[in-house]
Amino acid sequence: MKILIDATGVQKEKAGVGVYAKNLLDHLTCNAGDLEFFILAQDDDRELDFGGRPQITMLWVPARFFRVLALRFLLEQIYLPFLLLKLKIQVVHSLHYAFPLITFGTRRVVTFHDMTFFTMPEVHERIKIIYFRTFMRASIRMVDQMIFVSRSALEDCTVLLGLPHGHASVIPHGKGEEFRSDYPASRLRAVREKYGLKERFVLYIGTIEPRKNLSRLVEAFAGIARLDSEIQLVIAGKMGWKAEGLFARIEQLELASGIVFTGFIAEEDKAPLLAACTVFVYPSLYEGFGLPALEALACGAPTITSNTSSLPEVVGKAALLVDPTSIEDLQAALERVLSSADLQGELRQAGPERASHFTWEKTASLTAQVYRSRKSQ
Repeated sequence: MKILIDATGVQKEKAGVGVYAKNLLDHLTCNAGDLEFFILAQDDDRELDFGGRPQITMLWVPARFFRVLALRFLLEQIYLPFLLLKLKIQVVHSLHYAFPLITFGTRRVVTFHDMTFFTMPEVHERIKIIYFRTFMRASIRMVDQMIFVSRSALEDCTVLLGLPHGHASVIPHGKGEEFRSDYPASRLRAVREKYGLKERFVLYIGTIEPRKNLSRLVEAFAGIARLDSEIQLVIAGKMGWKAEGLFARIEQLELASGIVFTGFIAEEDKAPLLAACTVFVYPSLYEGFGLPALEALACGAPTITSNTSSLPEVVGKAALLVDPTSIEDLQAALERVLSSADLQGELRQAGPERASHFTWEKTASLTAQVYRSRKSQ
């Protein structure tokens, strides 16, 4: 059975959708069985190169096509249908919303990661809102199967757009094997020294953008820092859009000396950094899944996260849930965890057990079942 996976919408820097794409492709292709895969990807993203494996063919397209939306449209709507016809593809799986409108009988599968193009349009560029809303609406009528990464995202789509019965599957993300809680003390010390961190620190990992609600985290941390000058706030991740306001607020609060920005951290440092932190905070206003929260649990990091969207679904009872719009709620949760060694211990035990239910092997297996279910239709 021939499957073409369109990974061209994946960003080169591996955050969110990129982590999903890399791990899904890795686990799908390491044991392809009766499936033959053709992977369409940008030519500057060699982390997605699985072409050395049996039954895998890589199809590279110039990355410059994706800097201009009009060129991307031509690739998705002219070149991709041509490939489907030429290669006699039976299922095409688009990993990032947009899909070919003409497929010559090839069945379509699309992954929806969240509904922010509808629920939070202010966090996207206007042209992208128009582009992706168009495809998301069309998916309801034209796609054979939609994959949602959480039940929350599925419910949002059902409310906003409506979904035919049996038209969608919920297939959660997994966590990599490197996310574990048994790193030796020497490795934790080394990662603290590398990034200039104190023994005790509050950690956030993710893109720096308004949706992640970091301004309220900074406000909550200001209250903590007034009581404990030895605690640091560490913000690790790439700069997103509209990040300037966060830095201005930090200056106003005179917190610059207590906050460390690491930038986009090396992949090999991410798990040890999570294992080393005193508490991990993920106060996002909206998530389709919330992979950083899952990875933090896997590393045994005492975790505080939002009581909204998919996050309660991911963390279960293994983390403290707060109202992300309440600075007081955030600060109270931080104070509670930082002041209680017993609570930290309970959360460090509960996290890895909860995270063990989410694996990329399971994600890949359930996705392959979707492909095979198309075969019988």
